[in-house]
Amino acid sequence: MEALQALIRKKDALEAEAESLTEQLSASNMGGISGPLVDREGFPRADVDVHATRLLRNRLACLNTDHRELMGQIEQSMHALHAAAATDGSICAKPLQLL
Repeated sequence: MEALQALIRKKDALEAEAESLTEQLSASNMGGISGPLVDREGFPRADVDVHATRLLRNRLACLNTDHRELMGQIEQSMHALHAAAATDGSICAKPLQLL
């Protein structure tokens, strides 16, 4: 159960960092999450910090991948926890605190 709680804390930290990156990308000098970084002629846009935007987008993509993997681990951990409770015929003495 402690392992599940640790996974949930890690998930919350990933989500907080992803939210922070999303806010940073929505600043006026950034290209947004998926906006174009080049103009119609193929040159980098002068109004966008292309390098910083690419770095933030890369980190956000890595976080999304890590989050997806972590959610799978949480799911497996929850299945194992419920299976153990079902075989014991009892409910955990201390309920899981998600908040």
